[in-house]
Amino acid sequence: MSAWIMLGSGCFVVVLGVLTLTGSRGIAEYARSPRAGWGRIAMGGGFVLDGGAELLDFSFGAGMVFSTIALGIIVLGAVLQLQAGVFTKARHAGDAN
Repeated sequence: MSAWIMLGSGCFVVVLGVLTLTGSRGIAEYARSPRAGWGRIAMGGGFVLDGGAELLDFSFGAGMVFSTIALGIIVLGAVLQLQAGVFTKARHAGDAN
């Protein structure tokens, strides 16, 4: 069951990344940065890879290799999103603070 959840949530995050890249989702400031979209696609791809390896019933060793690669892709996606400023608050030009 957890593999299906990883696969479904990974596909959802990939779709959000594609929408961020195309600008269809974007009223937020970070939507203009392509790093945010690629970061989401990488994170979703990591979840899809991890869930897909479990669903395809790979051996334990191959599953560990795929899980390690998926973890690296997820961390890469998180770093790309941090560089794009996804998690920072947007500052407006009119703020006097």
